[in-house]
Amino acid sequence: MPPTSCPHNPKSQAAVLADVALFDLIPDALVTVSHDGTIRQVNGRLTTMFGYEERELLGQPIETLLPERVRQRHLGHRKAYQLNPAIRPMGAGIDLCGRRKDGSEFPVDIMLSSLSGPDGLVLAVIRDISVNKKMSDDLKRLAYWDPLTNLPNRAALYRDLSALPKPDSDRSHQPASIALFDLDGFKEVNNTLGHATGDQLLKLVAQRWTAVVGTGPLIYRLGGDEFILLIPGCGDPCRVGEIVHAMLLQLDVPVEINGNVVNVGASAGIAIAPADGCNADELIANVDMALYRAKASCPGRYVFFQNSMRAEAQARRDLDLKLRHAFAAGELELYFQPQIRLADSVLVGAEILLRWRREDGSVIAPGAFIQVLTASPIAIEVGTWILRKACEMAATWRRNGRLPVRIAVNLFPSQFNNASLMSEVEKILADTKLPPSALELEITENIALTCNADTLALLHKLRELGVQLAFDDFGTGYASLSFLTQMPLTHIKIDQSFIRGLPEDAKAAAIVRSLIVMAHNIGLQVIAEGVETAAQAQFLLAEGCDEAQGFLFAKPLPASAFEALLRTATSDDELHRPSHSRIALKA
Repeated sequence: MPPTSCPHNPKSQAAVLADVALFDLIPDALVTVSHDGTIRQVNGRLTTMFGYEERELLGQPIETLLPERVRQRHLGHRKAYQLNPAIRPMGAGIDLCGRRKDGSEFPVDIMLSSLSGPDGLVLAVIRDISVNKKMSDDLKRLAYWDPLTNLPNRAALYRDLSALPKPDSDRSHQPASIALFDLDGFKEVNNTLGHATGDQLLKLVAQRWTAVVGTGPLIYRLGGDEFILLIPGCGDPCRVGEIVHAMLLQLDVPVEINGNVVNVGASAGIAIAPADGCNADELIANVDMALYRAKASCPGRYVFFQNSMRAEAQARRDLDLKLRHAFAAGELELYFQPQIRLADSVLVGAEILLRWRREDGSVIAPGAFIQVLTASPIAIEVGTWILRKACEMAATWRRNGRLPVRIAVNLFPSQFNNASLMSEVEKILADTKLPPSALELEITENIALTCNADTLALLHKLRELGVQLAFDDFGTGYASLSFLTQMPLTHIKIDQSFIRGLPEDAKAAAIVRSLIVMAHNIGLQVIAEGVETAAQAQFLLAEGCDEAQGFLFAKPLPASAFEALLRTATSDDELHRPSHSRIALKA
């Protein structure tokens, strides 16, 4: 209750207190206390609030209305107030607690006002703020807790990290360890079983991890499928490694959700303060680098942060800036990898590959920059440029009478998440007048694993348009055979890692043979990548593989060299027929 709700003039205050009827009309609890702390007068609201009869309070010490644990402290405060009386308004930020007759406690706010007169009375206005306190506590919980997993959230993590001892404090020798976790395969669960199942999985993971770490370490959910473990006072790499390993092992056991058996793993990065960071931002940035390394090099395991990772991250940022400049300056260039039909050695297609021709004339292969470019904000813009440029070249060669081949374009994952991809493909084909069947889009495993209903619908629309779809590097990752039946594919490409050992490697031969049979059984054609020897080509031909590409036939060629190859393939001075346009297998 604001101070203005009580009279301030000493004479009028005494007059009000003398009028008991008016005293009882005030909606807040009122009590007057003498200089020795004795209760002199109470109103009906106070007796109701505290559960006493008026006769039980009159003449009793004011501390009767307080919990026993704070009575002695309050006595000191009361004496200090008597020496320097003033109006203390409500909302002064002091946490106070009242005690009812039955012993229960509740939060209160109190306004004090000294009354003039020979008795030295003090008027206390008391308000029950239980509802306000609960609302405040609920707001704090919303601010610092994740409602799904009931774990503290990102805001709580920053709060707790900020409270860690600083390096210049007396306790700077006390370290802390953090580990950042990212679930492996979580997107696949969301996309195949739905977000409700994904939410349930997150709750179960949180429960398992909370149970395994026990007391002391704290687990936070940052959002999505990212969690952080904080171990205050722990700077022992062995100790934090043991805890993180135990947490990862918890995910080796599948969980059952609504009748579905769900398998999910996790990767983790670890950083230790203060060596790996002296504040929250630095620690989280460094542990994120460690997680990046773990997911890239050893999924399902953990990696400790090293200073070299910071240099690598800076190198990635620098390379991203250089790539942006290179794209703007027109330094990116398309190369063409010929694809040969094994049955008759005819050139039937080409995979579009990207090269970076620098100002000094040197040409950089995509292995040196494609990973950074894929994660760059310009990936969609570059991908659209590649698609348009490739279609323009293919259409021009067709109009000039060159051999009509299929062009295969790799799209960045971000392009499949772009709502305008379908309209862009339609516009490019319309602008260039290239037949849709002459365009093949290659789908990587990353795209397949994150394929949701929208992406799948997009693929079906592209196929209905006539565009061909190939699954690239099949057999090297985690994509299951179910992807092949769900997606409207036309080709699968067998990764060169299986081709390299042919025909001597019996296991590789068995895998390749099985892949070819399986693909043909579901109506797909097969392209073998990385064919380098005639023996490999002969094995693939004998097993019924449809097409192949690799150094045996030709290295990736710049546009001018590939056009010359097309010109050679379409010119036959003796027979004048395209069917004689062959590329012979090298002996």
